Amino acid sequence: MESLSLFVTCMVDMFRPQAGQAALRVLERRGAQVHFLADQTCCGQFSYNAGYAHEAALLGRHWIEVFEATQDPIVTLSGSCAAMVIHTYPDLIKDDIIAQGGNAEDAAAWQQRAIRVGQRVFELSQWLLQSESPPSPETEDPAEDAPPLIYHLGCHMRRVLQATTEAQTVLARSGVPAQEPEDQDQCCGFGGTYSMTEPMVSTALADTKWKYIHEKADATSAIALTSADLGCLLHLQGRASRQGDPFPCLHLAEVVDLRDQGRLTAKNLVSEAKP
Repeated sequence: MESLSLFVTCMVDMFRPQAGQAALRVLERRGAQVHFLADQTCCGQFSYNAGYAHEAALLGRHWIEVFEATQDPIVTLSGSCAAMVIHTYPDLIKDDIIAQGGNAEDAAAWQQRAIRVGQRVFELSQWLLQSESPPSPETEDPAEDAPPLIYHLGCHMRRVLQATTEAQTVLARSGVPAQEPEDQDQCCGFGGTYSMTEPMVSTALADTKWKYIHEKADATSAIALTSADLGCLLHLQGRASRQGDPFPCLHLAEVVDLRDQGRLTAKNLVSEAKP
């Protein structure tokens, strides 16, 4: 049994805890012993995107100290948070220590600590793809063909983490057909604080994304939207709700969890997608 540390992210914690609960069930079905480190907090990406590098570095140092308590792989429910830890932390924290008057030796030591912890970080679909353990037969019963879905790949996951195929491959292995919309490489408009500082542009991007989502759904009979990044998903779901659009939106963990249980039906997708 592999031991894992689960990093749920602050957005999952505050806005969609059921995605974290679904991820726990999915991981445990595949034989993982999952630990949740209660002192974990935001990775600091929100502060970093808003231009508060020092505050983000402080959160980053705390995050590292918390997850240094184990040597487990760290599985997270956000490609953008994984990218923050793996690719941004080392230089962000090193540069902040120097900027605050610290010495180069201390800065270099923290940089190496960040690199070591980052080497243990996996977005959920990355871990599921490398795990060869199938779901336990007691809980897996895909009694019927899964309905087709639309998959949205977030910008950080695509361009920074460069995990461009993992989530769709995980869904395909679970027997869930999922296709990206035609403007797949375009931002949904969330962009962290961008959706707040540039609301008109952000809304226009979301509306364009939904146009292509619905075009793909019409062509494929897809009945729900899924993503491995909850920020993108909440942004798109929020825009849809304001437009009176009931198209269900679920995190990847929720979709895989329903499929494991043989409950991935149109009715359950609608009920599970409710905030």
